This record gives sequence, C-alpha cells and structure tokens, in this order.
Amino acid sequence: MTQGPNGREQQMAAQGASIASQRLTIEELETPVLEVWEGILALPIIGTVDTARAQTMTERLLEKIVSTKSEIVILDITGVPVVDTSVARHLLETVTAARLLGAEVLVVGLTSRTAITLVHLGVDLGDLTTRTTMAKGLELAFARLGLEIRRMKDQAPE
Repeated sequence: MTQGPNGREQQMAAQGASIASQRLTIEELETPVLEVWEGILALPIIGTVDTARAQTMTERLLEKIVSTKSEIVILDITGVPVVDTSVARHLLETVTAARLLGAEVLVVGLTSRTAITLVHLGVDLGDLTTRTTMAKGLELAFARLGLEIRRMKDQAPE
C-alpha cells in the first residue's frame, strides 16, 4: 500500500519532531547542572567544548544559579580531553557570567598536563579558584558556606 502526499508529510513531520526531541535530550545530558547541596551547583563537563556547546552550557548554568539562588558553582573539567586556548576562553566566559550573578566559581578536575598546557598557552587565569578533584572542590565549597562534614566515628559518643 502506498502513501499519498499527505501521508508522507505526516511521517516526515513526525520524524522531524522525534529528531528535535532527541536533540534536546542529548543537549540536556551533555550539559547537566546538578544541585549537589543547598547553595552549591556542579557542572560536570565531558567531551569537547565548542562555541555552541559553551553557550548552551553557560545559559543552563545561569538559569540554574538564578532558580536555586546558589552561591557556589563547581565546574568539573575532568572529562575534557583537551584544554586549549578556545576551551579556556569558553570556561573563563562561563566563570565571568556566573560571577555577575553573584556565584563563586571553582574549577576542578585540573591535571598536571592541563596546568602545563594552560601555562604554555599563556592563558591568564587570574583569580580563578581551582582544585584538583571534585572532592577537594566540595570541601572548599562547604567551608565557604560555613558547613562542616565529619565522619560519624569521629563524633564523641553521647
């Protein structure tokens, strides 16, 4: 049985809607902004960062800062395979935009290779706060918010 012109148009429209929905899902998965604690957001970045992705990432982060009234953002670049001048510029733009909304930004996931590359590129990281791991970033974030984390066994018995 063959489809008429209207049948093909409906099928193409349905496929277009499906593709648009899938594209949105992929964008949401590749730039998740997580509220890890009250007042603390995390943005884990995995894969390459191009201009379009950086823009989407920054927009989502800024929206989440406003909606949660978060004071601290942790940008985790552990999963970024190459940090070059372009990636560094995108990260600094994201940091600047978040700071304009009153959030302190910590960049975590720096490796020795990344640090050396940034120094060789002459990228000015200025007053950017960095830590090597997410755990170290969370530790600093909790301290900045006046929170203390203790192991249960370290507490005195009551």
